[in-house]
Amino acid sequence: MENNPAVEIPILVVDDEESLRHTFKIFLKREGYGPIILASNFEEAVGELTTRSFDLVISDIVLGGNSGIDLLKRIRELNITCPVIMVTGYPHVDTASEALRFGAFDYIQKPVEKDQLLKTSRLALQQYKLQHEKQKAEEEKDHYRAYLDTLLRSVSDSIITIDQDLNIIKMNQAARSFFSPLNPAINEGGNLSVACADKNSCFFKEDAEKVLRSGIEIKEHRIEFTTETMDRKVISICISPLEDGRGSFHGVVIVIRDMTCLIESASSKLRSSFHRMIGASPAMQTVYTMIENVGKVDSAVLITGESGTGKELATEALHLESHRKNRPLVKVDCTAIPENLLESELFGHKKGSFTGADQDRMGRILQADGGTLFLDEIGDIPPMMQLRLLRFLQEKTFYPVGRDTSIQVDVRIIAATNVNLREKVQQGKFREDLYFRLRVIDIILPPLRERAGDIPLLANNFIQHYSRKMGKPVSGISDQAMTLLTNYTWPGNIRELEHVIERSCVLCNGSTIASEQLPIEIQNQTTFQDTTTSSPLRQGGELQHSEKPLFSDPFQGNSPESRIIAALKKSGGNKAKAARLLSIDRSTLYRKLREMKIDLSTFDL
Repeated sequence: MENNPAVEIPILVVDDEESLRHTFKIFLKREGYGPIILASNFEEAVGELTTRSFDLVISDIVLGGNSGIDLLKRIRELNITCPVIMVTGYPHVDTASEALRFGAFDYIQKPVEKDQLLKTSRLALQQYKLQHEKQKAEEEKDHYRAYLDTLLRSVSDSIITIDQDLNIIKMNQAARSFFSPLNPAINEGGNLSVACADKNSCFFKEDAEKVLRSGIEIKEHRIEFTTETMDRKVISICISPLEDGRGSFHGVVIVIRDMTCLIESASSKLRSSFHRMIGASPAMQTVYTMIENVGKVDSAVLITGESGTGKELATEALHLESHRKNRPLVKVDCTAIPENLLESELFGHKKGSFTGADQDRMGRILQADGGTLFLDEIGDIPPMMQLRLLRFLQEKTFYPVGRDTSIQVDVRIIAATNVNLREKVQQGKFREDLYFRLRVIDIILPPLRERAGDIPLLANNFIQHYSRKMGKPVSGISDQAMTLLTNYTWPGNIRELEHVIERSCVLCNGSTIASEQLPIEIQNQTTFQDTTTSSPLRQGGELQHSEKPLFSDPFQGNSPESRIIAALKKSGGNKAKAARLLSIDRSTLYRKLREMKIDLSTFDL
């Protein structure tokens, strides 16, 4: 046996005959083993064994007052696992049997021949090496398994393994948490064929079956689905064959990532304001995220929303989120400029180009060069101006009135309207090509009635503003007055709320706005008003026009919570019907139930 001299193979030789100890040492050292430690008796041997490690022990069976069997027992008591070779001058069946029973690798008979000693030692060391490597491999395997379990528990991705019969073998904690509210039947020990009666919650089953049939990985793709609570989710799925490393195919591994959580955690973080926009509702979180993403590019943006929803503030936020934020933001109210002056106002004119043009005029487009041009109420511009604006958007050049040479500018266009431009296109009142040029990206601002949770934030902000402006000590609003504000449907949206607060601050003689200082229409409201058909931008709402608003008498003066509960009782717990009775969208009802933490199981519906 050839041994690497750089690798130590320590061996303990125990014998009361000095000459035999040294002879063994010479044989073993010449073979490349070492260091070779010598002990003449039981005590010396135990001392050496407790102070250092050995790969092999060779011991005479007779050791003065003790025996080699005693040493063998002590070795096992010390949990030493190296092999032991016993040497005996008087071989006996019982002695040999006892030595093997206590774990001796083998025994050899005196006089010991060199070849026999080296052969037995070599076999013992080879077996010890194999055992040591096996133990190390087992330890590494256990460590890897523990590491993998820890890793699977800690990752946020849902990981599921299934076998070829669609049995669910393993799920990590993230997967259990994800599917527990969605489909509890998807769990370890279950079967996808049984658990996937609801296809909506088993969006990965067909892909898993494809991979089981083909053995080909399906790389990441993303799908949308709606939960029972009407929440929209975006899910990333990757499915790979489950192999054992030797080419055998045992099933598939499914990795699911909830991209909705990532988007929410990375962007919204429940902000209560964004630049000069105020609101913490889910609808406004979506708007904030949209503006953040869109602001970074130069694409044209069309902002739509009812009058008073904050389109100008959204434009300012877009400009401040862009690389143009240090350049001009030029605003043009298309309805405030007479039709015969709008062309000159936008494109400018040359001196003498028409009556009254007594000097050159720089138009708003040129003023916005390098920055942003905001065209408010774009739906009201006349046909000829629509054509000129379309050419400018296409070519980024324009001709001032009365000038023969073109001017090139670098301007980002943001347009806004409170009318339904698509309807105007269908009616032939707005150019379709201009509509699509402006609507590269659209941002829809929600009406205030769909973000009732934002009303206290907005109201308190306006109170602070007008109390400072008027020099009055108004610092808050009563609970009753706030309830009236949150129940009102706000046809004029945020602008109407601001005017109401301004009026209330004027009338308030103390520090607190009371109900009597609110407008009479807000004080006398008794029912929910139609919130799904009043907007010209609304299309395909759930409310049927034949449905009457929720009857008023039982709800007069009650809170929104009591109205919702009464509607659910009247509809027998049918949420869609209750939403129609309340004249609100079903999604709005679901959101209200979550916000108010209404547990329907506690009511007799």
